Amino acid sequence: MPGHHHHVRFADIPSTPSSTFSDATLHSSPGPATPPIMSPSPLPAKHLQLASSAPSPSPLFAPSPLPAGKVAVHPVFAHAPGYGAPLSWHLVQPVESARVQTPQAMRPITVQLAAEPATTPKLASITIVCERLPWSITVTPVGDAPWAAPYVTVGDVLHTIYRTLRRGVTPFELGMQPDPAFHQRVNAAYAARWARVADPLAREQEKLKAIKRVDFLLDACMFKGLSVVPGGAPAQGLGPGVVWKLHVSRP
Repeated sequence: MPGHHHHVRFADIPSTPSSTFSDATLHSSPGPATPPIMSPSPLPAKHLQLASSAPSPSPLFAPSPLPAGKVAVHPVFAHAPGYGAPLSWHLVQPVESARVQTPQAMRPITVQLAAEPATTPKLASITIVCERLPWSITVTPVGDAPWAAPYVTVGDVLHTIYRTLRRGVTPFELGMQPDPAFHQRVNAAYAARWARVADPLAREQEKLKAIKRVDFLLDACMFKGLSVVPGGAPAQGLGPGVVWKLHVSRP
């Protein structure tokens, strides 16, 4: 990412509305479907200034040509076995803490990068699943964000993952996990999360918020990229290219 770019502040974006992500797991939606593909039409007037100042993709992360019918995730998210992804992010921490590996150094997320399409071709929605989470995460465009576009962007993915993992876990949801040992590990993750907050007042506030979805990741809180689930989930109405697996690991 050559040149000077403004860093994006995800904390300034209002909480994600309920329509932005789904609480449903992959066991609920009927009927097969293919991911809606957004044609490269001009952006609405409210987005023109952002689009003109944020080339997509940047030269550093230009995607490779794709075979017909294939969908690729943005290179900063692309999972490589044994390595992870160019994006380094501890999922307990705000998105602003994420860094992208470049040839020169680790760089923060810029508005320009956040505005780039999350997939090639551009999609109106993607669903993220993780073997450690009983919830799926449905990502759609965040309309009032600085990176706003009529398709899913890098910023939409980061924002929605963070907001979804910050949601509280209900007693019913916790009770759906029958293993007492798992409950103990979740409680340990919760205790470790609030205990690492440096400010005493903020630490107490974090403690009062109780168990969150991110605690279900246990000690595997490092983002290691996304990879496509090859066949999607056709029985749940999710076609090829729209379902992506979230890879995580221990720090």
